[in-house]
Amino acid sequence: MIKMNIESAKQIYNDFINSCKNEKGDYKLTPNSEESPFASCFAIFGLNLIKGLNISDASWELYSKKLYSGILEYKKKRSYFNSDLRFDKYFLQLLAFSLSALYLMGANYFTNLEEIIKPLIVEDIGWYLEKSGALIGQSQSGNLAMFMAILLIHARDYMGINTSIQLEQWIELHLKAMNKFGFWGQDGRGIKYLHFQNGYHQYEIFEYLGVDNPMLPVAAENVARLADSQGHFAPYPGGGGCYDYDAVYILTGSKDIAEQYRSLLIKTAQSILYEQNADGGFCESHYVRPRSLKNLSIFIRFLLSGYRKDSGAQMESVRNFISLMLPRSNTIATHWSIYSRRWDESDLWDSWFRMLTLARIECALGNHDTNNWGFINYPGIGYHNILRSHM
Repeated sequence: MIKMNIESAKQIYNDFINSCKNEKGDYKLTPNSEESPFASCFAIFGLNLIKGLNISDASWELYSKKLYSGILEYKKKRSYFNSDLRFDKYFLQLLAFSLSALYLMGANYFTNLEEIIKPLIVEDIGWYLEKSGALIGQSQSGNLAMFMAILLIHARDYMGINTSIQLEQWIELHLKAMNKFGFWGQDGRGIKYLHFQNGYHQYEIFEYLGVDNPMLPVAAENVARLADSQGHFAPYPGGGGCYDYDAVYILTGSKDIAEQYRSLLIKTAQSILYEQNADGGFCESHYVRPRSLKNLSIFIRFLLSGYRKDSGAQMESVRNFISLMLPRSNTIATHWSIYSRRWDESDLWDSWFRMLTLARIECALGNHDTNNWGFINYPGIGYHNILRSHM
């Protein structure tokens, strides 16, 4: 039944991606926003995931050029805000996304970015991880650690630069710095949302490099404790594209772990499928806005539920509730778009992450032919280790 529902979800998800294309053929984060290079990457990843990316189409050559020029333009823009782009999350994020997209399209521009990548390569990876706060679990440091590892792998595999020492140091330092929850940061009284939402990014690199992580079962056990009654994993009702995917990524880190949490993963998949919008896309959450007695009661019941009381996540949820009730949280603002979207509004980012979540659950539980999904054989978000077994 879930498999049939997923196939239906994929079909209307494809319709949503097409609805985000403007008259010039460029993609927008939502049908109501403006075009952006981030949105183009999310659309390409989504189409690839559902096997709808036709790189023989002549229009993709134009997209390759646009992605390449988009990186150059964004580099200039971000240089005004940050003199050291090695620590600029926004720029590094677009660069990593664009590299993955260009890889999928087999574009020549994929190998034309050395002038940008070379100055970003760090010789002393210990210094970088310490300065970024990655080994102490500082917020957003997981992103930076992952981006730097992606650049090191790219330089090794596509630029002929020997970065094996940096990569070995990256792995060794991360494994040594793990806390008792299987992530990074202070142990504290219990697992926090920040632990896995930040630390998931390093797990992406572990998976790509085939690192043996003895703390994976512990991390999965702690993440599973944060699942709410719907199988979501955010500090607010309705999950959230990032939170749910990051949690499910950990819970599907191995076949044995996925089997251990089979019932939870099925519940998560059922909730996500139920919450798909009529336009075929997915949103951040249906239960934060609009303000209503119904949504308020859902949030209060969420806060009073007992699943977080023995963890360090309870106060995170309370702080989120207070923050989300303020007018500034009426919409969601990101660097991906000038337009601020509604909480219940479909967008390409949440839609891609929701479908990725469903893909990992289905593959982990062995319910279908894994060839039905298009993962990205490049380091970073969208990779799956089944690609290694099929090589």
